[in-house]
Amino acid sequence: MSEYYERRRGITADATSFAFFVLGFLAGGAFGWPVLRASFENGTPDRGLAIFIAWIFGGGLSAGLGGYLVGTVAGRVWQAWHQSRRVRRAPFASAEPGARGVVSDAQDVAVAAPAATPRRSAGPMTCRVGPLTPSLYATFARRVAGDADDSRYVESATTEILTLAAWDGLDVAGVARLLDDGHGALFITDIAVDPHYVEADVANTLIDFAQRRVPPGGRLSRV
Repeated sequence: MSEYYERRRGITADATSFAFFVLGFLAGGAFGWPVLRASFENGTPDRGLAIFIAWIFGGGLSAGLGGYLVGTVAGRVWQAWHQSRRVRRAPFASAEPGARGVVSDAQDVAVAAPAATPRRSAGPMTCRVGPLTPSLYATFARRVAGDADDSRYVESATTEILTLAAWDGLDVAGVARLLDDGHGALFITDIAVDPHYVEADVANTLIDFAQRRVPPGGRLSRV
């Protein structure tokens, strides 16, 4: 199971468990309150208080355990649905690898073929210009089996070289470098894609974003 699904399933199980614990805690207090009140009336407050505490914590822990099981099942159901949706979208992404990329000199940009047996296809992503922090890039490099010491994507951007990053939520799905000659000609020098994603999806997202940076009358090419 990938880190993507493992983290989200864990969050689902923990959140559901906590919600059930709170409900069980409150329900236990409602059931234990009559016993506590009767114990004060009968002159045995110690026994009543012990029973009340047992009710609220017992109810909370029991409900929390049940909530964890419910959350685990819900996480697995969500994962199965999410993976099936990604698989259904993957053939369309691979069938038209250049459908979303609009570039001048059409032969200049050739989108790479989709990665073999991708684990998931990227949904709608956002792009931002700017270098990645060393920690973010090290995490990305480990997933693509790259060199985490490669500082090309980490070094500060200049007026001529820009780092583009495609984000799937909080995850970096791919990075690219864009060279601007300052006279309207932009060049995509290299693209790296997390193998967990369909490569064409991420590459097209980066190319689309790069295309929007081309000034009127300029052109975009891939080196």
